[in-house]
Amino acid sequence: MNPIDFIQMIDSAAVLKIYLAGGNSFFDFIAISLSYLGTFRVGAILLSLIFLLKKETQPLFFILIVAVLLSTGITGILKEIIARPRPYVELGLTAADMLVPTLPIGSFPSGHTTTAFTVATVAAYHFRKFAIPLFILASIAGLARLYLSVHYPSDIIAGAVVGILSALFVIWFFERQRRISENKEETETSI
Repeated sequence: MNPIDFIQMIDSAAVLKIYLAGGNSFFDFIAISLSYLGTFRVGAILLSLIFLLKKETQPLFFILIVAVLLSTGITGILKEIIARPRPYVELGLTAADMLVPTLPIGSFPSGHTTTAFTVATVAAYHFRKFAIPLFILASIAGLARLYLSVHYPSDIIAGAVVGILSALFVIWFFERQRRISENKEETETSI
């Protein structure tokens, strides 16, 4: 069995097990709420506005916006290229059966999870004491998408990886630019 088939087998078994466990109105409410909050673009916008209000965190505004745009772009391209059907299609359900609106394709990677981990990574980099709660919240957002049968486990993992790597790249880029600018200023002052 090739690795892709093996991952699909594990993904399908996990989704089926969760689906057959049956819905729970409390968990349904939590998962739906996280899914809508977890258009985590909402979270990114709110966090960006908070960053914008305080002078010392204003640079984070730009880092967060660029990181979310980058991760969203990468995720969108991957969704188009891979065009993986969502788990509910495999379960024989239709979009009308779903608790949240979604398209039948574009499962890989999870966009909600990507954005959640992008936001968590940028915020955790600058507010290290909140890193664990931020990543727990991002993980719960990903698990909510799994619970709702709109993503496979590998979609969630890939979304987390894209989000973290995109955020780290943007942080690295902005930090590098800041250092170059500081070095240039030091050189000009010493001349």
